[in-house]
Amino acid sequence: MYLGLGVLFLIISLAMAGVITATLVLSLKDGDEFISKKNLLYIVPTFLILYFLHITAAAFNNAEMDFFYCLNLINTAMEVLKFKIQGSLLAPLCREYPIYYVNFALAFALSGVTVILSVSSFFGRRLRNFIFVRVFLRAGKDVVLGDSKDALKYAKNEKKCVLLCGEISRKRYADLLKSGYTVLKAEFDSKKFARKIRRGRHDIIVFRDGNFSYTKATDAYFGLNACGVDARLHLEANLEEMKILKDKFVSKAEKSASAYITGFSKYELMARKFAWDYPVTKFIPRDFFNPNFTLKTGKEINVVFIGFGKVNYQLFRTCATQFQFAVQDGERLAVKPVNYFVYDSRAAALNNEFFSRILYEFDEDFKDCDFPKPDKICSVTPRNMDINSVDAKREFKAFVNENSFTYFIISLDDDLRDASYAETVKRLLPVCGNYKIFVRAKNDNGEKLNDGGDGLIYFGEQKKLYTHENIVNDDLTALAQKLNLIYGDLSGAEEWLKSVKELPVDKRGRALNEKLKDCGNRDEMVKRWAELPYIEQASNLYRALNIPFKLNLMGFAPVKKTDGAQAVTESEYYKTYANDGRADGYADYSFFFKTQPANTLAFMEHSRWNALYILYDFTQMKKADMKIKEEVLQDGTIRRTLPHKDLARKRHACITTYYGLDELIRFKYKTLYPDAADDGKNYKTDERLRELSKIYAYDYIDLDGLYGEIAALDYAIVKA
Repeated sequence: MYLGLGVLFLIISLAMAGVITATLVLSLKDGDEFISKKNLLYIVPTFLILYFLHITAAAFNNAEMDFFYCLNLINTAMEVLKFKIQGSLLAPLCREYPIYYVNFALAFALSGVTVILSVSSFFGRRLRNFIFVRVFLRAGKDVVLGDSKDALKYAKNEKKCVLLCGEISRKRYADLLKSGYTVLKAEFDSKKFARKIRRGRHDIIVFRDGNFSYTKATDAYFGLNACGVDARLHLEANLEEMKILKDKFVSKAEKSASAYITGFSKYELMARKFAWDYPVTKFIPRDFFNPNFTLKTGKEINVVFIGFGKVNYQLFRTCATQFQFAVQDGERLAVKPVNYFVYDSRAAALNNEFFSRILYEFDEDFKDCDFPKPDKICSVTPRNMDINSVDAKREFKAFVNENSFTYFIISLDDDLRDASYAETVKRLLPVCGNYKIFVRAKNDNGEKLNDGGDGLIYFGEQKKLYTHENIVNDDLTALAQKLNLIYGDLSGAEEWLKSVKELPVDKRGRALNEKLKDCGNRDEMVKRWAELPYIEQASNLYRALNIPFKLNLMGFAPVKKTDGAQAVTESEYYKTYANDGRADGYADYSFFFKTQPANTLAFMEHSRWNALYILYDFTQMKKADMKIKEEVLQDGTIRRTLPHKDLARKRHACITTYYGLDELIRFKYKTLYPDAADDGKNYKTDERLRELSKIYAYDYIDLDGLYGEIAALDYAIVKA
């Protein structure tokens, strides 16, 4: 009988062990909690196994099995959990039937495991949180301030980050842990936080909706920095806001630390990604262009915004600075503005600083210029109209014809309405036509929207927006920082950087990449970037962002090297680029006024630069404000210059037409060298005139060295 009971106990114990193991494995597989209160269910059956094993041992020993003895065995069985085993009671049965050694060992193990799991269920989430906080902070993971909507979105996407919450109720703390967040209850400027964050380099992120005082946040950051904490602070703020913050509230004494205080704008990051992924030149039919990449006569480019909230507002600014075209005007090039049509039934949405700048302030600010007035950035037509009206739909339909190419960009209230209205627009238009329909989709559920084959292109997914790669380490900023080292005015540069700058343009990218493998050199790159005026940061960013636009215009496209695409050869790139002035270092001044492909691209680059500065409220600098500046060089010679920009007052003399730059160069030459006989024919021998003409050459340099640079910066140029 006892042998049979022993086998039965073994089967039951193994079955119980299997059930517990299977339950825990399934919990992990399904993403449920490993430790939870449902583990309490295992205590009773495992304890009953242990108790009845003790009853069996007592019966084998012929003990008097009355009520009180059986009741006392409950305490004896529980003592096992304290590692107090009644050997005199259990040993006889085990020696007679060795299977009971296995039974008791299994029962002891099962009881211990179930008790640990059950007790842990009451504080398991806190235990997990305690461990993860320390692991993540030691590993240098992101720290997100506050319990705000955007902070939670970021923490949901980036699982290995810590939410830093100061004033938070016990219930809210428990709810956050239950939702799987890792939370540290501490103030940003507390000693508790400083002690925990000493190891590793951390990125501290502050979202606008967290309602933090940015000045207090920066003060707290400097306090951490003074304690030896290696961290970078990222504030949700655009370039203009960051300029005010640093100029007015960040101490000059903290200049080195302030290099690691950066700003980001969610909607600007989204707009940048849109412009990089979907430059309009990627889709315009090739027969819209002449061989030199100018638009053919009679061809129009339209961008139609349906809804004008935060997303389309930022997209408009980005597209207006990126999408610039040229047409052939006899022997010269001329600007061909893109037509923007903005539809919204809310009048307030159509009254903003961008429209005012383009439709009114542009004419006011440039009505009295010393150099030719710059060309219009674009054509803007705000339409206060119900998008479901017959008139709106008629207008949408009229945009699509053989002589125009149109972007429809839809961003209304929510994903469902956006997708539904996109289908409405698609039904209005021919199946095959010169248009593309883009739809904003937060896509919180992670659907594969662009795999549907419905002809719609979805953009702006939350999962891609709230990520470390997008907000902290976005590729565009990294590319712009490198371009700044390659082309920027880096007076007082270190030897490693001087060695890069001395190389030919198409060799600098590869050499720079090698130098930046050193952490100290990377820190120097970040510091130099932080020292740039904000308008020049924006200029570098949007110059880098324009690379896909220009490459697609030439029939190419930039892709990450990991994509495995076959890169075009260097000779193939330069054959398409077609630049006769590059070979002799632009020794022939007349080259700048030709209409080769390189001239068209440089012409459009100047238009893009103009648009950026004009939308940042810059105006043209007057001749009277340009004063000669003398500088004594190390060898004792005096260098005379005539600065043509005043960033503090937002003035720049280059804000003129492409051909107006020639007037600026001539004016500077005559002012600096009044006794020189300048008849326009001494360019090849006059180094002073060649130096001034870099105003033109600068717009060519980017594309001259682009093939080598982009290969060194982890991209490849492929056929589009």
